[in-house]
Amino acid sequence: MAAAVMAVLAFLAGCAIYTPKPLLPEKTARQFENRSLSSPALEKFIEKNLRRKISPWPPAKWDMNTLSLAAFYYNPGLDTARWRLKEAQASVVTAGERPNPSVSVSPQYVTNLSSGSEPWVLGFSFDIPIETAGKRGYRIAEAKGRTLAARYALAEAAWKVRSKLRSALLDYFAAIQRGAIAAKQAVLQEKVLRIMKERQKVGEIPEPDVTRASIDYEKIMLIISDETSRAVKARTNVASAIGVPVSALNSVSLPVDLFNTPPPLYGFSFQRLRQKALTNRPDILEALARYSASQSRLQLEIAKQYPDIHIGPGYKYDQGQNKWGLGVSIELPVLNQNQGPIAQAEAARSEAAAKFEAIQDGAIINLGRAVNIYLSSLGRLAGAKRLVLQKRKTVRSLKSTFDAGEVDRLALLGGETEYENARLLRLGSLVNADRALGLLEDALEEPVARPAGRPRTGRPALGR
Repeated sequence: MAAAVMAVLAFLAGCAIYTPKPLLPEKTARQFENRSLSSPALEKFIEKNLRRKISPWPPAKWDMNTLSLAAFYYNPGLDTARWRLKEAQASVVTAGERPNPSVSVSPQYVTNLSSGSEPWVLGFSFDIPIETAGKRGYRIAEAKGRTLAARYALAEAAWKVRSKLRSALLDYFAAIQRGAIAAKQAVLQEKVLRIMKERQKVGEIPEPDVTRASIDYEKIMLIISDETSRAVKARTNVASAIGVPVSALNSVSLPVDLFNTPPPLYGFSFQRLRQKALTNRPDILEALARYSASQSRLQLEIAKQYPDIHIGPGYKYDQGQNKWGLGVSIELPVLNQNQGPIAQAEAARSEAAAKFEAIQDGAIINLGRAVNIYLSSLGRLAGAKRLVLQKRKTVRSLKSTFDAGEVDRLALLGGETEYENARLLRLGSLVNADRALGLLEDALEEPVARPAGRPRTGRPALGR
């Protein structure tokens, strides 16, 4: 008996033990404030995904690819998805575990013995469960399907992080560019106002015209102030999308040049884009994996109609006699045949199929709308570019006639102002085209034009 107790204690010594891990808000807040884009751990993560060294570190100029990887490293939304994946991976281990045998000891003491007999009856028996109908295999298949779905959910979360980052960068680009154009407009309007005031003194221009010019100048200055505020807000949103404090971006040059030339869709038929969306989107692949898991769940519930077998060998020492036994027990499926869980599993499978179809239909509809919006925005951008070229030619012509003394400086300034207005119109068209490109990329959940250095196949290794 002592040997058996020692064996049990030795076995329990190898079991996992609970280790408390309290959350300390002050500590996690300090950790967030200490995050930076020069972290050696971040460097290793980015180099692992790019499969190349980055020298110098941190890079002198970040691009969309490296900033996205920084967001994949820091953004807390991905940490949640990573732990869900780890939980799903652990469920595969759980599903594959076989049921443990059990042992029971039943000592008895006899009080009305005949003389010379042993008063104790010692016995023990085992219960060895045997699963039937392939239940363990179905459990493992269901767990693997859910693990695959969690892996695609992680990729889906990563894409949403990238999409949020791109949108914030576009807002920053738009605010900076609008502010720059407004600054040039302010310089021109200030010159116009100064000339008009000089001419008002000699009676060439009435006071209401000067007042309107002064109001126009103040409006431009308000626009500059508004765009400065928008740029600050957009920079904050960039930091939020990455998962770092705003101070981490103080010495970082944000990659806004990627918005200057939206790529054309030459060579991309709708059918080809549709095929890419339906075969690459993580949410579609996740829904497929969940449907596969629901099928395995249904197979498991159907297999549960067949009862497991329990084998029970045993031994009893009864007043000097050694008695050996072998018991077999099986559940009798008389009162129910697991019909309720089977019906639930069938309904869950139908629900998974309906969710997949809804996601697939939504992807096709969103893709069609995004393609039309993008093509339309590219057309408007082309028209705005032509207008800028026309206004540039007009300014050159005005300069020539001004140098020849045929027009005055106000006419030249007016032409230059119209040119800046055309540039502002082109910028608006460019931003709209880039937003439409973002919608198209969200519909595909893949960049339309791959940045330099990005692997052409596969997804980033999102684990740390």
